[in-house]
Amino acid sequence: MRKPVAVLDYSVDGLSGELISRWLKIPSTVIRITGDEPFPSILPEECKAVIHSGSALSILSETVFMNGAVDFIRKSADSGIPQMGICYGHQLLARAFLGLDGVARCSSVELGWLDVSFLPAWPVAGLSGRMAVWQSHYDCIVRLPAGSVITATNRHTEIQAFFNRDMKLFGTQFHPEFDTQSGNRCFSNDPELFRKNGVSLTETLASGPGFNTGEIIFGHFLKTFFEEE
Repeated sequence: MRKPVAVLDYSVDGLSGELISRWLKIPSTVIRITGDEPFPSILPEECKAVIHSGSALSILSETVFMNGAVDFIRKSADSGIPQMGICYGHQLLARAFLGLDGVARCSSVELGWLDVSFLPAWPVAGLSGRMAVWQSHYDCIVRLPAGSVITATNRHTEIQAFFNRDMKLFGTQFHPEFDTQSGNRCFSNDPELFRKNGVSLTETLASGPGFNTGEIIFGHFLKTFFEEE
């Protein structure tokens, strides 16, 4: 039996795991992580790879699961298990190895379908230049583990994406799991977020991703560490 990709769903609404797993073309399993329960008993060697989802939680906050998540991330890296983080999960990878020195509060929210620049350091050929992706975050990574390379950036958040080949880490500040329909539905569900941050919901809903982020980004994560994929 093939080992599955473990999708760890840290989202408050419990919807991120399924949004992510629908893009994976190999077996996957979704594991729910909640802020008021300890990290579940998962062994890295049971997983082909791990994807840590985004969350409305702040990476600067302490949660019941934090110590367990950090321990799991470190053990997975030691075991050579590839890990991808998205937004909160991306920041969690930095926190696991650098503590709170690796993450910080942004000066302002980044919200909407917004451009990032994909750099020549992006680990798989075929993705470059400025393209719109789904963004909603207040926190960011400010330092990376040694050996990491920044692979996407913009003026708001320098580290929009990174990878570390030796530690088998791959992170994106933006959310590749959203296509136009699911992304705009999520935005529409929280008009107050747009109002209080002075961002036009109407203009946001008239936009969308600059490319098929789900298929390409998750495919590139797997291809970076599993050439046969």
